[in-house]
Amino acid sequence: QPPTYAIRYYTRTGVEVDLCGHATLAAASVLFHPKKIEDPKQNHKVAFLAKNDVDLQAELLVPPANSQPTTPLSSSNKASRVAMKFPWKHVTSLSSENDGKEEVLAMMSRAFSDAADSGQSSGFAQYVLYIGTTDVKEDMLIEVSEEGFDLLQGVKVDYGALEGCKGYSRGVIICCVASAMPSVDFRSRFFGPKVGIDEDPVTGSAHCSLGPYFGDKLGKTVVVGRQESDRGGLVECILKPDEGRVCIVGTAVMTVSGQLSIAI
Repeated sequence: QPPTYAIRYYTRTGVEVDLCGHATLAAASVLFHPKKIEDPKQNHKVAFLAKNDVDLQAELLVPPANSQPTTPLSSSNKASRVAMKFPWKHVTSLSSENDGKEEVLAMMSRAFSDAADSGQSSGFAQYVLYIGTTDVKEDMLIEVSEEGFDLLQGVKVDYGALEGCKGYSRGVIICCVASAMPSVDFRSRFFGPKVGIDEDPVTGSAHCSLGPYFGDKLGKTVVVGRQESDRGGLVECILKPDEGRVCIVGTAVMTVSGQLSIAI
């Protein structure tokens, strides 16, 4: 068994969340340093035990010598490319007023009022194709048309409208199929005002649901998403339904190292 470490995640406002892709990537890349793993036979794998006994696994991907990059996310020789096995998150559709669908549509129209055509009474809700929630209603996943997604660029968001919706506890995922982007399957944005994050630059944990959702929609076992915040980023998802896992691949570069001395 690989070495196991306890791990917890907090936003910058002190709110604890169940998962965080970037923090897991950073922690794994540090632990993969040769001096940090006692058993050299296990130095390519590490496990984490997160909140609510969620088991996470990470593996350092070592490319064959003289190999060529195979995806747009292939790292340089100086970067650590890490595959992280996160839990598979199912998305349950909201299909009726009793499920809160009308409330969500109203929220979308208020939150993105500047994105809608002023001549359309339905507001931005006219671009909504699908509404669902992840396990235990943690995140709200909303698929829109690509035209609607493009309208969000540069639009001022009413984060109060997003925060006021009672249908989720963590974040709102806005997404669409990427029909005109080579090597990219879907596009997304993540808003989390309830946990102190108006918009997250790149959200690995959101891809625990985005990956399976678009994998099923597109009939693929490997999908690549482009999160389109101001900073933006690509996330590769390898779907493993038999294991109930979404393997998210990312890269990390060690820029600073040192020692912290604490007086006891």
